[in-house]
Amino acid sequence: MHIYIDGEYRLTADCDFVFTCGFDNNSEISDEELAFLTDEVNSRRAFLKACDLLALRDHSSRELLTKLRQKGYGEGAEQAVEKLMEEGYVDDERFARAYAAELVRVKHFGRRRIVTELLKKGIDPSLARDIADETEVDEDEILVALKRKYGRCLDTEKGVRRAVNGLAAMGYGYSEIKQAIETIKEEAETDYE
Repeated sequence: MHIYIDGEYRLTADCDFVFTCGFDNNSEISDEELAFLTDEVNSRRAFLKACDLLALRDHSSRELLTKLRQKGYGEGAEQAVEKLMEEGYVDDERFARAYAAELVRVKHFGRRRIVTELLKKGIDPSLARDIADETEVDEDEILVALKRKYGRCLDTEKGVRRAVNGLAAMGYGYSEIKQAIETIKEEAETDYE
């Protein structure tokens, strides 16, 4: 429904919402009522957009708020995110746990990189560290990453340096990297025997 005031277009809202606010076609509306209606419409539009975004994938509260602000929802964005958090649709801890598990499973990231990625999504630093510590990063993950990305270049010193730097960027510590490279080299020697 397009809302016109004195023949001038002001805003668009869905009919059900306008009528639940107590307005109907050709109603008289004061400036205060118009301001209220405008705020409510913007808040509802931000809420519906947030629901659309959450239908695609889970988001952290800050990530969702940032996306809504970028789309121009302003104060309505904050109200929408708060409402979704109250109703349990947005939960930073749940999001962080799922995202950390995905980073390990899909990208084979180590704990340090998991913390970095969680911080990028707007997760509180202490929560990010706690979840990264709780996330099970199998020692096989580093071996999978090493074989997949750097398995062919471990024959040269330059290749080993490249692998070390790459795995460090993936969030693994140097002792873990050293152990993984030794394991791969031992497997290669065993295969040649």
